[in-house]
Amino acid sequence: MTSTIAPDDLALYRSARLRRDADFDGRFYFGVRTTGIFCRPSCPAPRAREENVAYFATLFEAVEQGFRPCLRCRPDMRSWTRHAHVEGGQVVAMALDLIQRGYLHHHGVDELAAELLLSARQLRALFVRFLGVPPVKVGALQKAVLAKGLLLDSTFPITEIAFASGFGSVRQFNEVFRKVFGQTPGALREMRRHQGLEDGCLSYALDYDPGFDFGRVLDFLRRRAIRGVEVVTTTQYARTFRVALLGRAEVAEGYFVVTDDPARSALALRIHSAHIACAMEIAARVRRMFDLETRFAEIQACFAADDLLRPGLEDGAVPRLSVAFDPFEFAVRAILGQQVSVRFAGELAARLAARAAQPTPADYPEGLDWFFPDRARLAGLDLSTIGLARARQAAVHALCRALEAGVCSLSPHQPAESFKRDILSVKGIGEWTADYVAMRGLGLVDSFPVTDLGIVKALTRERPMTRTEALRHAERWRPYRAYAALCLWNTNAVRAAPAEP
Repeated sequence: MTSTIAPDDLALYRSARLRRDADFDGRFYFGVRTTGIFCRPSCPAPRAREENVAYFATLFEAVEQGFRPCLRCRPDMRSWTRHAHVEGGQVVAMALDLIQRGYLHHHGVDELAAELLLSARQLRALFVRFLGVPPVKVGALQKAVLAKGLLLDSTFPITEIAFASGFGSVRQFNEVFRKVFGQTPGALREMRRHQGLEDGCLSYALDYDPGFDFGRVLDFLRRRAIRGVEVVTTTQYARTFRVALLGRAEVAEGYFVVTDDPARSALALRIHSAHIACAMEIAARVRRMFDLETRFAEIQACFAADDLLRPGLEDGAVPRLSVAFDPFEFAVRAILGQQVSVRFAGELAARLAARAAQPTPADYPEGLDWFFPDRARLAGLDLSTIGLARARQAAVHALCRALEAGVCSLSPHQPAESFKRDILSVKGIGEWTADYVAMRGLGLVDSFPVTDLGIVKALTRERPMTRTEALRHAERWRPYRAYAALCLWNTNAVRAAPAEP
């Protein structure tokens, strides 16, 4: 297998490697033939001589050619979005997201393909085209990478880590791990970095790109925090969680805390749970919350040249799309927020969580008092005492019934058009709610809330655009119309700001 990097890109990548340019992390990898190790461009290790370096378009190419991941810069399985706008690339990105969350631990490739409305042959062809390897090999690498992180950053026993990472036996775990990393799990555990971690705690470093503003995202989340479920300060985000484990009839519960680690250009995520298998799901959701996977260069170039969107850039940068931790929780909150302020919607959500009365253990941090109810709990809950209009109460219950019956789905792995068609069939949910849930609940980046009054206002010049005109105008912003919506909302804020004295 040879590298799929175009010859014209090699000079650019050589320069990026020599500069240790973090902007290129994820765009390519390089391996050092004398050590057999491959790294990200920003790796702080001493620079290798150019004649000893090989370049790879994906980390899968590097592994296929026998290179082992660097334990210093730790190239990992971050969601692959570089070609998500290319035909077929979006399907691969969705499949990788499912694999990263552990889908192949308890399902086969045929089931993965069916989840994405493809045959196994079609999915394999797309993986080979974009990544150079079939899904089964990507799944094997994902298991090994997950296990490595748990060995280094948790106190869980090695045997428990083996099964939590999706391996069928300890023997298989040892064989695959030695092949990928060139050493046994026990030898790697000796290098572990979890000194000071209490039992049941996992630590992750979630890398971010230069220019990431942790404080700005915290400000956004703080205004929308659900009291009792989330605690947001000027320096950290914390919340409780209950998540279903893929392929298993279990629900993992716990809480996590996110802080900034600017020295490593990473968010420090600490997960507190007795369920080790929830680690990759929580980490994947937190990456989406803080929008750590999007490659902004292409969006930036488009939006900076657009007269309508440029005023809405944040210090010249495209705003980040903070995707909700729990799609169901967000869909409920979107219903609560119909025709009320952001602050009051948060208050209603806090009352609802308290009314559901699913308390956390006594040793949880102050302020993390409740788990947000799931649809089974919420379906039969009396909401008449929390100050919610009857129509909204009915809409919440209708959503729970529709999800249970399979009328609609809150999976992010579906076309925006299909999601919108299905959820609009739920009584009490209109177009604005559907678009907003698609955008911030599911993270469908090409969704566009065309009926939102703020969007209409930002698009208005001499007269308000019709819905058809607005959609036609937004075609230029595909496939990132959700980011365009963020810019348009910011534009309104800029216009409304008082003049400088």
